[in-house]
Amino acid sequence: MKKILIISIFSATILASCDYESNPYPEKNGNSADTTSCASPAFPAVTSHIKKILIEDFTGHTCGNCPHAATELHEIDSLYPGQIVGMAMHVGSFAAPTPGYSGSPSTAFTADYRTTVGDEYDATFGASDFGLPQGMFNRKDYDAVTQTHLKFYPNWKAYAASIVSEPSVVDLQLISDFDASTRKICCSVRDSFLTTLTDTLKMVVLLTQDSIIDWQDYMGVNMSNYVHRHMLRDAITPSGAWGESLASGAIPSGTMHIKKFAYTIPDAYKSIPCVANHCHLIAFIYKVRTYEIIQVEEIKLTP
Repeated sequence: MKKILIISIFSATILASCDYESNPYPEKNGNSADTTSCASPAFPAVTSHIKKILIEDFTGHTCGNCPHAATELHEIDSLYPGQIVGMAMHVGSFAAPTPGYSGSPSTAFTADYRTTVGDEYDATFGASDFGLPQGMFNRKDYDAVTQTHLKFYPNWKAYAASIVSEPSVVDLQLISDFDASTRKICCSVRDSFLTTLTDTLKMVVLLTQDSIIDWQDYMGVNMSNYVHRHMLRDAITPSGAWGESLASGAIPSGTMHIKKFAYTIPDAYKSIPCVANHCHLIAFIYKVRTYEIIQVEEIKLTP
């Protein structure tokens, strides 16, 4: 039986440097590009407008400080419930499989959680070259030279406080229709612009997976039962990491778009099971010129 979830932007939902190493095992995008069998979405009316923040956490399983960043993200989510969307990306050499890492068993640290999407973001934003862990908050302050868009985790709470009250310029809603028998997702996204903008915008939809239990270096202690949260798995949008064109030029207040996507979740990514009940969809709109995200939304794939 299909399970349908609807969520809108006003809903109250949730939570050492290294050299860049490319992913030698890129995942094939599972987008089926066939939305013909997807039901027509019925979006509820939006009665309030909240600006949300996507916190992208660049991490790796042999990065001893990275669990501190994950804790910081969770605490920020608790401070601003319903306004924070978290996403962890395993990138660079800290994320490479390292069997027997630091005296651990030979079966430890063998998983490869890197993704083609995460590698592309890392190559553009320079997180693993700069040193992990690093975070971005709606990709604000992008500068390829100074790397000011990358925030070190001890500064995350202060930075979140400085931007959390920004007004919303667009509402974003998600409807997800997941067929458990075929593992096909039908995803519909609607934006509604609240003010007039002049820019070139794109929309991205990503799949994340929560509660993956595996090895992690925690400040020199090798933990076998560490809970990896909101981990990036793949892009739902057919064009991958950088998404689909949404609008360009003057975008009047009241403008609305609806985008539909289809994607089939594999049983596993690189032999790592993908548990649908632990998956989420994240949709966001960003400015092509500066990469800044102007709105983000998240929905759990199943109840």
